[in-house]
Amino acid sequence: MFEGKTIKAVLGGIISMTSLASGLVFLPIDQSVVAANIQTLNTEIPLETRKSYANVLPAYTGVSQGFRFGHPGIDLTAPLGSKIYPIKEGVVIKVQYLKYDYGRAVWIDNGNDTVSLYGHMGKIFVNEGDTITTDKPIGEVGLTGKTTGPHLHLEVIKNEKNINPQPYLALGRVNKR
Repeated sequence: MFEGKTIKAVLGGIISMTSLASGLVFLPIDQSVVAANIQTLNTEIPLETRKSYANVLPAYTGVSQGFRFGHPGIDLTAPLGSKIYPIKEGVVIKVQYLKYDYGRAVWIDNGNDTVSLYGHMGKIFVNEGDTITTDKPIGEVGLTGKTTGPHLHLEVIKNEKNINPQPYLALGRVNKR
């Protein structure tokens, strides 16, 4: 049995070294093709920073599940009924009431090709078409949809791709609301 582990370790090392070496091989690049694909932009591109987002859950108690393959958002735990605030101002584009999936959920168009999703809500205080700001709650933490405990499932979708919302949040207790 020990010999089998040694063989696996040696083979694993050889495979790892081969993968590393193949990644270090450089192919010649035609510089004229690269230069032809560079374009100058004459328009301003808005830059979003961490300060452009707000704390969505003042009663936050922890992250029960992080952003990863198969889980396109983060789960923020909080007591049942805790107020939920949007990460950024915007327009409510969808309100959902289901017994499965995200349960009661809200989608907000935050502009600049960014949409935020808030799932497993207990109560929803907004309607489709409402313009919202970060100083008023959009709902409360609940236990709706596919969930095992009270939490907020938060997703941020930028250019139709899910991105990790955690770097944009000020997580921790905030008593100003």
